Amino acid sequence: MLAHLDPTARVVVVLVGLLAVYVLSGFIWPYTACPTCDGGKHRSPTGKNWRSCGKCGGSGKKVRLISRILGRGD
Repeated sequence: MLAHLDPTARVVVVLVGLLAVYVLSGFIWPYTACPTCDGGKHRSPTGKNWRSCGKCGGSGKKVRLISRILGRGD
């Protein structure tokens, strides 16, 4: 299929395909885990106390960049 294309065109076709897969994944899975906390809660050093995360509001999830660009998520 790509055999008749020159090497530069092959790279472009592959990159466009990867971008399409990334955009599709943004529609299917708009959230990622919050990188700041574990499940929406900051734990104290003893582990007995916790407070809600300021980044995700305690939900434990964060909208991915591609999903934010596409207008999906919160």
